[in-house]
Amino acid sequence: MKKLSFHGFQLIPVKGRAILPLILLAPIILFAVFAYQIAPYNPLQTGVGESLSPPSSRNFMGTDQLGEDIFSQVVHGSRVALYVGITSSLITVFLALVIGTVAGYLGGMVDEVLMRFTDVVLSIPSFILIIFIVILFGSSINVITLVIGVVSWPSMARVVRARVLSFKEQEFVLAAKALGANPLNVMLFEILPNIWLGIIPAITLQIGNGILTEAGLSFLGLGDPNVASWGRILYLASTAIYLGCWWGVLFPGLAIIVTIISFNLLGDVLGTSLSPK
Repeated sequence: MKKLSFHGFQLIPVKGRAILPLILLAPIILFAVFAYQIAPYNPLQTGVGESLSPPSSRNFMGTDQLGEDIFSQVVHGSRVALYVGITSSLITVFLALVIGTVAGYLGGMVDEVLMRFTDVVLSIPSFILIIFIVILFGSSINVITLVIGVVSWPSMARVVRARVLSFKEQEFVLAAKALGANPLNVMLFEILPNIWLGIIPAITLQIGNGILTEAGLSFLGLGDPNVASWGRILYLASTAIYLGCWWGVLFPGLAIIVTIISFNLLGDVLGTSLSPK
């Protein structure tokens, strides 16, 4: 089997393995992109159907106790999930690349201070820390996204640092330093282009983690009440489950499970295809 090389990695064709996560993600992405065209109702509009109405031709996934259409909420919830997951992961990647690269390349006291700070953040349960910060600064979707991204960087930063340590003594880096390149240029133009592929699988896993964290906050009643979140649907359904509202748990729960599994499978496929030499 032919392997393509890129920046020190072997790009191994994975053929059919990538098809499953892409098939699972396709409807979620379509829902997010065309939510306003697909959803028949405003997701937060009450009284579009009878309270706690089971799935029917009018309300495909039933209604909650406020008479809100659950199908419309699930469709719009995909926008919230992907926004939170992707945006928070980008924030996490930025912080991890900066801290991990600086610590690994400069070493010495800088490395010691940054890694001890990383250990302190890792020692605090991330979900508890996120809850604490959200309570302090509010539960808007932008605040939640920012907090998830800021809190989630330590594990990825350690991965970045390890990769920087493996690259900084290689010939092309030493050659750049010998030619007079300053540390910033070496980190930006020599090391970073060679490590970013190695953390792509971690990015996909972080997207799933961000989606699950936001859903957990909304389920606890700490989410943004002004957006249709899958966790919010579960939160409302949990208060009516004793009345037999199984559809309020089933459909958003399936959406969360399928989305997270899809990103995890995609991360596994990318981890295999971006296998280092």
